Amino acid sequence: MVVSFDGVGWHDRWERWLDLAERVPFRFTGFLSGTYLLSDQTRDRYHPPGYPAGTSAIGWRPAADVPVEIADLNRAAAAGMEIGTHFNGHFCATAGLPAGGDTWTTGDWNAELDQFFALLADVGPNNDLSSPRLQVGRGDILGARTPCLEGDPGQLYPALRQHGVEYDASSSTTGLVWPRRDESGLWLVGMPVYPVHGALPDGRTGVPVTAMDYNYFFTQRGASSVGVTPAESAADGRQVLATYRDMYRAAYRGNRAPIVLGNHFNDWNDDAYTQALATFVEQTCGRPDTECVPFRDLVAWLDVQTPRTQRRPRGAAGGGGCAAIGTLVVVGGQWGRTDLAKAEPARTTRGGRGGAGQSWNRCRLE
Repeated sequence: MVVSFDGVGWHDRWERWLDLAERVPFRFTGFLSGTYLLSDQTRDRYHPPGYPAGTSAIGWRPAADVPVEIADLNRAAAAGMEIGTHFNGHFCATAGLPAGGDTWTTGDWNAELDQFFALLADVGPNNDLSSPRLQVGRGDILGARTPCLEGDPGQLYPALRQHGVEYDASSSTTGLVWPRRDESGLWLVGMPVYPVHGALPDGRTGVPVTAMDYNYFFTQRGASSVGVTPAESAADGRQVLATYRDMYRAAYRGNRAPIVLGNHFNDWNDDAYTQALATFVEQTCGRPDTECVPFRDLVAWLDVQTPRTQRRPRGAAGGGGCAAIGTLVVVGGQWGRTDLAKAEPARTTRGGRGGAGQSWNRCRLE
């Protein structure tokens, strides 16, 4: 199971999720918006494609927040969490802006990524900070999720590959399916579009929704909490929790495809979605044959599967059980890979920063 958060610029939420990860075997991916490494005083260092310098669709925060964000990122990295890129200014053409992910060219995406990596490298001098020093660098950024899940693959993917990105987590899939690779070698690890459990507030049932908190909020309440009572918000959260459990049962009893859950640092709908996810993580991570890992570790494991094990899984999600064929062990230290072609089960190691070793497996494939 892979849990991720977009933006990751809220100290309170960093503390909440990192504290939870100390109680259960849970590690996650945070997709960082690069503008959180600038402030309202240094905003002009960002030059978004198609907009004046210093423009951001998610606003700017005071200078005092930048060292707090650096400390949060450092704590996350030390605890074995992954940091990916959510690009910078969060420009979404589908939100009515004149330019954004759906209109950008490869050159525009390259400009965003060039600036993202520069903001990582220069956060100290950009903000006249000598400490804390950011412990996340370009080599740590292996994956991306675009703002609003926008982007023409023909324009986006070449920019990702040119910047050494190994996977994209911006897509969605019909049901629970295994990630696939495109012709360039980029892993496409999408969130499932899966039926919501039970009836929605408007009475509809069986409605498929992308497994992301904002999508649930939009589907349940039109992305507005106006007039929604605390009891209704709590019921919305229970519905999302039940949907997560439906997905887990279907994957566990079926094809064992990774469950990919997308989220934000948010308090939408009276915190319904944060609470639903926290309950699901606490009750699920660490169960038998269940590992909660960042995208980085899923992709490392996928990289070392043989052609035979990459073929179609036996049965669809919701079918019979599966047998283990391989193991990924996450340990501290350097990354290393071992070919799984010679023996089953086999082992590969890919070490995150800190954290105890973990092992996980997937279905028998044919």
